[in-house]
Amino acid sequence: MPIWIIIGVNRGLGLEFATQLAVDASNTIIAAIRSLSNCPELEKLQSASKTFHILQCDTSSQDSITEFGKHVSKVIGPETKVDYLLNNAAINANSSLTSLTMNSEALTNHMNTNVMGPAKLVQVLTPHLQEGSVVMNMTSGLASLAYNRSKEMPECTVYAMSKAALNMLTVHQAAHLKEKKVKVVCVDPGWVKTDMGGKSAVLEKEESIGRMLKVLKGLQEGDSGKFFVYDGREMEW
Repeated sequence: MPIWIIIGVNRGLGLEFATQLAVDASNTIIAAIRSLSNCPELEKLQSASKTFHILQCDTSSQDSITEFGKHVSKVIGPETKVDYLLNNAAINANSSLTSLTMNSEALTNHMNTNVMGPAKLVQVLTPHLQEGSVVMNMTSGLASLAYNRSKEMPECTVYAMSKAALNMLTVHQAAHLKEKKVKVVCVDPGWVKTDMGGKSAVLEKEESIGRMLKVLKGLQEGDSGKFFVYDGREMEW
């Protein structure tokens, strides 16, 4: 009976993760959302399963993440293994900013949510990360230094910088959790048709998440610390 923790489940890719995983009644799912108010899609999934739990977690708040960790331990038990931790929550709040217009407030905001959030989540959930556990940090192709930045697309400079930092965090987490035999990877979901992906996106969320789940379930020990695309290809750093 695998236990999945999905961070950022109120919409988009996080909600699609929860929707696809909820089809299998053997999965225990902890869906973390920033606010518990007005989540009809999640409430519907919860009403159909006794093993679907909705908990509050604001990844921009260290205190909220700490409280979330305590609530997880109450729901599943203090020493129970979490099979998959999916760090999906992120912001791209200043997509029009470039390296010539960015400011410290925007960068700090993105680094706090997109990097420190996943870092703190792994810290508070470390007792539940045991041999065979998988941590996935949702990154972006924009984080790759090899990415061809065309003039037709917004630079998303601060977002890209935060995701590049998340990639480095992934490498360090993989090293620090190696002795526990926990696998940590970062995955680019592709350019997906979500609110964040925008109208020009080319990939349906059902395909992105479906293929990503196959990759996560098939990870080998030697894959820890790698940067993948949703379909299992390795991405250039």
